Amino acid sequence: MRMTAVGLGLAAVCVLAAGPTRAGATSACLQDAKNTFLDCKSQCTNDFNDAKGVCRGVSPGCFLACVDGRKECTDTVRQPLTNCLNGCESTLGAARAQCKAQTGCGGTGNPCSSNAAFIECMNAPQLAAFTCRDHCRDSFRLDPTAQAALKACSAGFKACVKSCPPSSPSGAFLDQ
Repeated sequence: MRMTAVGLGLAAVCVLAAGPTRAGATSACLQDAKNTFLDCKSQCTNDFNDAKGVCRGVSPGCFLACVDGRKECTDTVRQPLTNCLNGCESTLGAARAQCKAQTGCGGTGNPCSSNAAFIECMNAPQLAAFTCRDHCRDSFRLDPTAQAALKACSAGFKACVKSCPPSSPSGAFLDQ
């Protein structure tokens, strides 16, 4: 209900602030709405993880520390995949800039999304980027070292949760 009231209040502020000639105000309003959404999403995720800890019968604070540890572990293991995917995106971005320069599209008068020459220019780079991303993911899935490391992250998480103290039966000490 809180999100609904916040969302309605924020929407009313946006309508009042936007006006027909206030593009900057509309943009700021949309950014505020996005930030509010992200804050709510973060809080809901934390509440969900706390509840998962309680459902498992362990202290939510300890459970959350285990979740954070697993995320840090898997992020480290997945870093080569992330780097590979970023390289694909970087190459596509360079091709996009080159196609824009070659076709002269961009801006409101000649948007690239409806410029046939730009679309044709981007076909090969988009296919190459798709193939690149597919190769990155396949290489990661088939890398026995990476897969073993992910299993170790999971095993570490399970061991961490098992070492957590029990949750408070009344829920009175959820922040411990």
